[in-house]
Amino acid sequence: MKRFVSLFIVIIMVFTCSVCASARLVGDVNSDSKVNSLDALLILRKSVGFNDGANEKYMDANGDGRINSLDALTVLMIAVGSYEGDLEVEDELVTSYKAQIVDPILATGEFTITTEVESEGTVVTAEIMVNGKDMCVNTASKGVTLRMLHLSGKTYLVIPMEMLLSKGIYGEVDKEMDVSIGSPAKVTYIKSERVKVDGVEYICESYRQTDGTISYYYFKDGKWVFLGSEEDGVMELREITAFKKGVDSSCFSLSGYREADLSGLLG
Repeated sequence: MKRFVSLFIVIIMVFTCSVCASARLVGDVNSDSKVNSLDALLILRKSVGFNDGANEKYMDANGDGRINSLDALTVLMIAVGSYEGDLEVEDELVTSYKAQIVDPILATGEFTITTEVESEGTVVTAEIMVNGKDMCVNTASKGVTLRMLHLSGKTYLVIPMEMLLSKGIYGEVDKEMDVSIGSPAKVTYIKSERVKVDGVEYICESYRQTDGTISYYYFKDGKWVFLGSEEDGVMELREITAFKKGVDSSCFSLSGYREADLSGLLG
């Protein structure tokens, strides 16, 4: 069972640590997930020598290499929806696909992500469903469909076809996880850039989390395609094969299941 517990922990940790709702918007110089007159005011104050701790990188809204009242005007236009200019600043691409594509679905608190996770040299498809504070992870290995459920603070290992469940991983997984994927998190937009993966060009947005780690979101043709993380200088990409609102509510039910020792079956 240890192997499968480890697999579930990998899946959970990847997404609870890396996938969190935010709204980094172009012109949001104070990172409060809004573009409004306060951002314009901070730009004006910076232009006359005041430093309020806002992110200078996003103050040159019109990309002319200076921070002045024209940038404040641009931010006000963005705030009221009348800005029609190019969002490329000098050679730096500025995008907000995460805010437009990913965050609205995460913010609903009910969504499904399908990805692929490598376990002991084998690529395993994993379906992660979040329903408020509950989570369901469906995966399959060696012809056996497995399900991990985190319900009301308790974790269960389930074999749906056999209608069997085990509390054997309760505690071991619970201490590793915090089901807060859909809750707002303070992350800072770093940059957007065009990158190639296997010869295909994507838009990659990077975000720094409060613990200093960086998450990378790759987009292609209006779809979220990869979630990236970097460890020891090595980038690891996880393909997002499906991402949608809603969950299969039947997967969150334990009705009709009987408890059993599954360690012998799973090895």
